[in-house]
Amino acid sequence: MNKLFFSLLIITGLQVNAQKLFTNSKSFDIFRNYTRWGIQLDALGYFPAEIDNPDQFSFQSQLAFGYKFGLVYNLSFNDNFGFRIGALTGQVPAINTYFILNKSETGTESDYFHKKGAQYSSFFKNFSFPLLFEYRNFSIDRYIINFDAGIQIERTGAAIIDEVYDKYYITTVSNSGSWDFDLVLKLGWYYQFKRLMMQTNLVYKYRFVNQYEGNYSFKNLKSNPPAISGKFNQKGDYIGLSFDFFFHKRAREVDMGCRANTQSRQVRKRQKAQEKAREKARKRQEKIKKKRAKKMKKNAKKKWIFW
Repeated sequence: MNKLFFSLLIITGLQVNAQKLFTNSKSFDIFRNYTRWGIQLDALGYFPAEIDNPDQFSFQSQLAFGYKFGLVYNLSFNDNFGFRIGALTGQVPAINTYFILNKSETGTESDYFHKKGAQYSSFFKNFSFPLLFEYRNFSIDRYIINFDAGIQIERTGAAIIDEVYDKYYITTVSNSGSWDFDLVLKLGWYYQFKRLMMQTNLVYKYRFVNQYEGNYSFKNLKSNPPAISGKFNQKGDYIGLSFDFFFHKRAREVDMGCRANTQSRQVRKRQKAQEKAREKARKRQEKIKKKRAKKMKKNAKKKWIFW
């Protein structure tokens, strides 16, 4: 009996909390108080590349980091649905690998360990244009949760990498650049500050074709065979964090009905001046009424004496 009581209590509590977190009773007018254009900054982790014979010499690909930044435009259809477009540029990794060659393979006194930073394509030749539908819903005060889904038109910049490391390892990437459509999913929330509204998202991108393809080879080894080669594919999928910033409009453009401490200092100052003027006018009217009443009372007294 006690277990049933506590189970019902927990279920009731969850229902109450769910109603508080997801309610449509609040107004979305706050979006009117911020610019539709915003700034987007993305910090991204690109998944490791696929490698032929990855166990050979412990040859592995690693997570590579990149970033994007640019402009974004927020278009609202109604309180819950909107559309998002943007224009971004950034740094995209072409390959990020490491390997270990045993000293018996190189004929040196110690093992050869290679771990170089990620190789990137040309910075200003990478462009992406997200086209996303967005669903919004209020959660707790000043927060709005959102879910975005759509495609991203992406232009991958050329990457021409041909490097030799201490005569044992050669890597080659040759990509003249390409256009592609990617799937993009986002989950996050909006939060209001005094000067701006920030949107934070966990973002995932799935690419349908390989972003970069290349070859590698190990040479001048003591083992048999003395040369081993293979291929790798950097697909370009990533997961990361996306930050969007929408700035508060100027005082004359602000909707006077905005909520939760979002009004600018100029608006509050103007409201105080208007309230002060109304109070002054009210006192002046009361003074005039008192004078009229006093005069009427005096005239009525004179008439009574005359009769």
